[in-house]
Amino acid sequence: MKKRLLSVLMAASMTAALTACGGSAEPSTTAAPEAETPAAGEEAAGDAAETPDLGNFEGQELSVSTFSFNAELLQKNIYDPFMEATGCKLIVEGGKNAERVTKIKETPGNYDIVIIGDSFVADLIDADLLEPIDSSKLTNLDALYDNAKAPFGEEYGPAYTFNRLGIVYDKAYCPIEITSWADLWNPELADSIAIPDITTTSGPLFYYATAEMAGLTPGEDDDAIFAKMEELKPNVKKTYTSANDTITMLNQGEISVAVLLDFSYTAAKQASEDYIWVDPAEGCYSGYNAINMVKGCENKDLAMAFIDFYISKEVQLAEALDGVDSPVRTDVELTPEQSANFTYGKEMIDSLLLPDWSVINANKADWTERWNELFSVQ
Repeated sequence: MKKRLLSVLMAASMTAALTACGGSAEPSTTAAPEAETPAAGEEAAGDAAETPDLGNFEGQELSVSTFSFNAELLQKNIYDPFMEATGCKLIVEGGKNAERVTKIKETPGNYDIVIIGDSFVADLIDADLLEPIDSSKLTNLDALYDNAKAPFGEEYGPAYTFNRLGIVYDKAYCPIEITSWADLWNPELADSIAIPDITTTSGPLFYYATAEMAGLTPGEDDDAIFAKMEELKPNVKKTYTSANDTITMLNQGEISVAVLLDFSYTAAKQASEDYIWVDPAEGCYSGYNAINMVKGCENKDLAMAFIDFYISKEVQLAEALDGVDSPVRTDVELTPEQSANFTYGKEMIDSLLLPDWSVINANKADWTERWNELFSVQ
């Protein structure tokens, strides 16, 4: 297959803007205060609330481990406004989820804040590497949906965005219309699908989706679930760790179908109007990203101010209007166009399927070994 030139050009323009949950093009960046804070997008600037008084933290530093995608928008919407308001310096390091967890485990003293997906939060909790927080100090907490306030317990940080796993296909090149997870097993899709690696944020969600489709239970029916994965293998062109690379494959015609989180589609659809998002008939499994303090964080007051700012209406609205993250605040109102493909609104959030992270973490090592054996040629 050969894509139109526009798609290839768009792929190049998106490379700097998006790296998958778990993907990273740049290992580290340092954020420093600037004389003027850029507006949080033309639309966001007019609608977002004025930055509140966050306190004076002149001369203090906060080291943040986070995702690498949308770095420029995060700098504009969060880092620069926060540094200007507080006088502090943020040192921001991006990277793949698994690599970042390894770094925190090896040198926890190098980090104050970790912004990461749910399964990796659970991993850090198991390793006793997260600092308990006093949620009463979070002035913005009450405005969040209930399931975002304390997804890992009252002593840990809130979720700041929801996401859901779905299917994206290129209607110009995909030989079938896709409406369900089961459609991925259609033999007409041979060697044309990209699925997330089991080690990524979305990998366990796809494992659960496969089980849901087949009427199986993860942790109990793993042999049967992996048998279904083996049936899917002829259709799998790539098991990915970077959604950015996967979108590039779509743009270049190497694949016609990809299993992606919703925010990845927000970027992907800019390349071609032929890309279709599917909420599969069997249901969507959802994840969320959360923000926490790393154990041993010295500047706790500054860290709490940063967490509170991250879930403020100003930030949540600016990030939503720039297409970065779905809001978890009940008072952030978006038009249908602004919320397109976001995991947004009470009705959608109530319909989401949630995996059991205790089951995932208990079986992660075994699933990863079996996955690697099955897809070792990918």
